[in-house]
Amino acid sequence: MIKLIATDLDNTLLDRKGAVPPATLRMVKKARVMGVPTAVVTGRSYASAGVIARRLGGNAPVICYNGAMILREGEEAPLYESYVPQEVVGGILAFAKERGIYVQLYDHHVIVVERLRRDAHPDPDLPFTACREAGDFSEMPPFPTPKLLLAAPAEQVPVLQAQLEARYGDRAYFAQSEPYLIEVMAKGTHKGAALERLAALMGVEKREIMACGDNTNDIPLLKAAGVSVAVANAVPQVKEIATYVCSHERSAGFREAVERFVFAPRKR
Repeated sequence: MIKLIATDLDNTLLDRKGAVPPATLRMVKKARVMGVPTAVVTGRSYASAGVIARRLGGNAPVICYNGAMILREGEEAPLYESYVPQEVVGGILAFAKERGIYVQLYDHHVIVVERLRRDAHPDPDLPFTACREAGDFSEMPPFPTPKLLLAAPAEQVPVLQAQLEARYGDRAYFAQSEPYLIEVMAKGTHKGAALERLAALMGVEKREIMACGDNTNDIPLLKAAGVSVAVANAVPQVKEIATYVCSHERSAGFREAVERFVFAPRKR
């Protein structure tokens, strides 16, 4: 019996416009009334993810920054937090500077960039999250950041990520939520590890979790759940490891999975 739903946001819970459709809100509420909460699990910042969590209601758990932070909607103190080692941050900033790669950091849920470039990364966080232009990163005082986000042409990303992993793979974890992005967290920090921590705090076992996702950064999330769901628009790597592949895309696929694995077993 499923006791916790864990879902990615962009291209999974959300529709093409980045919104939660009314039908999905009703389904999440119905599941919550039945005692099955929905946890938001995303690469987004908390300022952005928290907006979605508030729409879902019920003091929804939020895993953000690709697993670097766990909070409950409406509560300021994190249940868990992880930060990229400063020597890794400095090294990656220098690496990016040499190659002209656009980089974002996060300071207390505020996006930090040298100069904001919406053309480099149409960030879904920006409508909800403050952004600070810091100028030259090499002159900026260090601060703890839960992740770095690098935006580069999609055809360059595999080579760039391989170079970064060769240098920092012993101290950092690398993931992709879009073909043109490289996301960097502390070693061992990803959606799957965060879900395991949240489940332990909630007293929920792996077999009692249903997780939904669409991209490669969701693979650890799906592996941490007893029921792993790929929406129809998921990349092939996610579909290969999922226990169920939806016939519908995005939010409609999420609803399909909830109906099948949460509601249907309770009707028997």
